[in-house]
Amino acid sequence: MKHAQRLSGRHSCSRRQAVWRRLRGSGVLIVALAGALLLGGCGPVTSTLINWSPGFLKPYRPDVPQGNIVTREMFDQLRPGMSQDQVRFLMGTPLLTSIFRQERWDYVYFLRRRNGSTQERRVVVFFKDGRLDRFEAGELPPETLADNLILGRKPAKPAIPPPPEPAPLINLPTSK
Repeated sequence: MKHAQRLSGRHSCSRRQAVWRRLRGSGVLIVALAGALLLGGCGPVTSTLINWSPGFLKPYRPDVPQGNIVTREMFDQLRPGMSQDQVRFLMGTPLLTSIFRQERWDYVYFLRRRNGSTQERRVVVFFKDGRLDRFEAGELPPETLADNLILGRKPAKPAIPPPPEPAPLINLPTSK
């Protein structure tokens, strides 16, 4: 009898239907999970989840400094007429040099902070006949501030001097 049911396919057909019903029910679940995973890659959903999570669960994002660190003190030491070797000794090897414009050196510094803010500084040095001709720069930090920016520390506020004492009042005798 069992052999006859197998041949007729009645038993296997009902088994197939039961398996199909289970897969169809779990298929909806699988599609829902796949959709949730795909939507999880979207920016606003991810940023909302990261902002919601406690600080110790957030991934560590280090500060990323790139390029030449150039400070106001270094820039102030540049003088027209310096040789290329002197400039290289003072400022370091330039980040950008072009074979088409060998008379121009670019010192670029880029800092991406862990909070997402970025800083970019650029110093351009021009040579004429192997001697420093002119140089340009944007706003450059002083050396102490640059050190704090690199190390990720907040710069210490300068001490505020006490206000000067008022001059003593002088009582002049009045003539009677």
